[in-house]
Amino acid sequence: MNQNLEFNILGSTVRVRTDDQNNTNAQAAVDLLNDAISSIKSANPSLKDIDVAVLSALKLATKSLEIESEYKENVFALKTGIEDALHYVEKVSPGTMNIESNSL
Repeated sequence: MNQNLEFNILGSTVRVRTDDQNNTNAQAAVDLLNDAISSIKSANPSLKDIDVAVLSALKLATKSLEIESEYKENVFALKTGIEDALHYVEKVSPGTMNIESNSL
């Protein structure tokens, strides 16, 4: 069942269409944005709302890129670790890997 949720962000009413599963995500996203807005406003109270909005978007986009980069690095490290472990297993017991491959 889809529904519209309304949020106030920098004095603007924002309507988000969600379903039951996404209500929590929508609220969490708005809370995250409002936290970024509050942080920027408290550090720079004279900024216009549009400037605060852009800076908040940049702050969240930067964080997203950092997380994506960290994720990719972790996946690469995991893949490398798995490959190293497989090479070690093949080195320690080379006959075992051939038997398992032939049985598949």
